[in-house]
Amino acid sequence: MFKNYYEVRDWVEEFIPLVYGKEELGLARIRYFLKLLGNPEKKFKSIHVAGTSGKGSTAYYTVKLLQHVTRNKKHEAKIGLSISPHLVDIRERMQIFTGETKRQRDKEGLMPISRFLRLFGEIKPVVEKIQKEKPEFSPSYFEILVAAFFLYFAQEKVDWAVVEVGLGGRLDATNVLLPEVSVITNIGLDHTEILGKTIERIAFEKAGIIKKGVPVVTGCPSTSPRRTSFARGRSGSSAPLSSRGAYEVIAEEARKRKAPLITIDTQNARLANKLLALAAVKMLMVDRSSLAGEMRDELLAIDDKRFGSLPGRLEEIEPGVILDGAHNPQKIKFLINWLKEKTAVSITLVLAFKKGKDWKRMVDLLLEKLPVGKVIATQFYATTDMGRYQAVAPEEIAGRILGK
Repeated sequence: MFKNYYEVRDWVEEFIPLVYGKEELGLARIRYFLKLLGNPEKKFKSIHVAGTSGKGSTAYYTVKLLQHVTRNKKHEAKIGLSISPHLVDIRERMQIFTGETKRQRDKEGLMPISRFLRLFGEIKPVVEKIQKEKPEFSPSYFEILVAAFFLYFAQEKVDWAVVEVGLGGRLDATNVLLPEVSVITNIGLDHTEILGKTIERIAFEKAGIIKKGVPVVTGCPSTSPRRTSFARGRSGSSAPLSSRGAYEVIAEEARKRKAPLITIDTQNARLANKLLALAAVKMLMVDRSSLAGEMRDELLAIDDKRFGSLPGRLEEIEPGVILDGAHNPQKIKFLINWLKEKTAVSITLVLAFKKGKDWKRMVDLLLEKLPVGKVIATQFYATTDMGRYQAVAPEEIAGRILGK
């Protein structure tokens, strides 16, 4: 049916809306779609990861720890990983790791194209059936991709799938999962036009992934400003007011659903996302102390340099040329701190931003905190999950910079 990758990509992109709004969210369409596919999301165990920043790295570290936990067992576990959005190739959203051999997230390690074409060859007729018989349930671009990786993981019989939320949580298509553990990394102001204008409202949307009786791990907020520890219950009084408000929302949703809440102090922790992954995997273990030391050693051994070289994540595309996809003030602050450790020389920034992001604040932070010698304002033309032509005009960026 599909002859090559580009035919699949072009077909799926036909389902991207011209204008992305709240109506694009919801679970009715994905539930109907998955029912026609035989409910593949129910055929593997999962860990569900939400949050404003750090979801992808937390999911990645969780996969690595699951590999470690299952290393000595006779059955070599297969672990699925879904991240969102993809940066180069749709197949980034549906990866499988087996045992200690990581399928590297590059073109050599992605799902074979023949398998990719077969997968979407199964998906397309189902979508067309829905369009013909129940057009009101026609799936969106993101829902098609979610259904695809759920079906892929089920067909490949993964033991675990670590799934990153696409947008928000409560109404995100991935929220049909009933995971073994839920993770909420942190809360910040992002996608405010869809999720809400306040930290508390965004926290409510993220907390929507909490399920009845299912443990939830969160790094929002820290339990202490000075140390990293595992803690249960309430937040420390020293936490920032906005974070404390977000935490209270998460804690209330956990109480309503009788879900054990594990709060990790990540305020000053350089290993913040690793600690969240460690806590999530520990919740799966009957004897949570048996591998604690080994798992911490495994965390420290994870090759951050390798992770940092993944597409769009502190990727060094040439010596001294770094590509990073930071797209909110929280991520920009992390990028700034990372750059400060690496260089003290004048930096040239090449900037492009997506509409709807707090790009003015991001520009201000970069100019205020880094030794910037030159700025090149540009734009991207790639299609995004939320539509085409989503880039801020370079003239607007330049105007902000010159106005400083």
